[in-house]
Amino acid sequence: METTKHLLMNLSLLLVLLFFIQLIIERQLKEKNRERYQLFYFIISIFTCYIFSVQVQDGINFDLRQVPMILGSLYTGYSFLLAGVTILMRGFLGINEGFWVSVGVFAGLALILKWIHPWFNRLTLNSRVGISVLVTVITSFVLMQLVTVVSEPIKHPEAWISFILIPALTSGLVSYSIETIRQTFIIRQRLAKADKIEAVSHLSAAISHEIRNPLTTVKGFLQLLGEKDYPDEKKKEFIDIAVQELIRAEKVINDYLTFARTAFEKEEEIEVDKELNQVLNVLNPLANLNGVKIRTKYNPELFISGDRSKFKQAFINLFKNGLEAMPNGGELIVQTFRTGTVIHILVRDTGVGMTEEQIARLGEPYYTTKGQHGTGLSMMVTFSIIRAMRGKVEVKSQVGIGTTFHIRFSNLSEEK
Repeated sequence: METTKHLLMNLSLLLVLLFFIQLIIERQLKEKNRERYQLFYFIISIFTCYIFSVQVQDGINFDLRQVPMILGSLYTGYSFLLAGVTILMRGFLGINEGFWVSVGVFAGLALILKWIHPWFNRLTLNSRVGISVLVTVITSFVLMQLVTVVSEPIKHPEAWISFILIPALTSGLVSYSIETIRQTFIIRQRLAKADKIEAVSHLSAAISHEIRNPLTTVKGFLQLLGEKDYPDEKKKEFIDIAVQELIRAEKVINDYLTFARTAFEKEEEIEVDKELNQVLNVLNPLANLNGVKIRTKYNPELFISGDRSKFKQAFINLFKNGLEAMPNGGELIVQTFRTGTVIHILVRDTGVGMTEEQIARLGEPYYTTKGQHGTGLSMMVTFSIIRAMRGKVEVKSQVGIGTTFHIRFSNLSEEK
């Protein structure tokens, strides 16, 4: 039973190591990094198996060294490297008959596995698992036979059964786990790609809709101007409307370009309270029109790095949304302060508020809470600009009470 216990211990450790390596691999975006960590798993596994090997008789040690060597060679193709690590580790246990058996078996196995590696990767999932188990069983059987040739025959039936069955079981479990991890990663990639394609599709449809409307209007007025002799006053009215519609189409295109190209051509020092005041001055007429009182509470001399014009654009959109959420009057409060290395900007309104579902969808391409009166572009652009300036947005809202936007910037500029 001692042999079985040690081999089962090896099995458990290999599965635990695979779990932890998988947690690391999931965070790796580059294919090369994932391959390196997978290879590292097999090397560490060989080392671990040797640490927990058990001596069956003089000069003969049992463990599951062949499993990570075989699976690592089949899945990564680094058969000679893994065979070298396996033989090197065996050398630390002593240069005896068992060592030379390992040299012969693993050197020959490395050649075979290097040869079948490309074919192995073309197989189906179940076939790969089956081949892994088959190669492990054959290798274990050959090792046992060679041990009886160079040393005394192993007379314990338990040793034979354990050394054939447990490596096969381990190989099956680890191989199946690797395949499951692979399939999960592929599915996640496909879902991410599908989400991107769907987002682009919705965005394209929304943009074409938003641009088609003003262009249709312009086309109609141009046709009217060409069909009849209208008074100069009427022509001027038609032209003014057409120009306004073209400006609206241009704004849609500019907003889309801002969303698509979030990288800034230049970064400059932005004095937060100064820029916010300029934005509020621009929006004062709209605030007066809606009967909204604006209150500010600034912590002076707060500076961040970014694009000044885009910073203004983001907060024009944010403040304008807050003002439009209070058609019957209310209060817009803008506050800034600093904690440690983070600059905070709070924007509160006492407007209609939003539901949890609406908050969750804020910033999505062309999602709007204004129905037919909005395009959703402004919040999409605002969130995009803030993210590009390494900022974070947190939104809290209650229907009928109001909404608070909490923006945090950690990209501090040098203070004057």
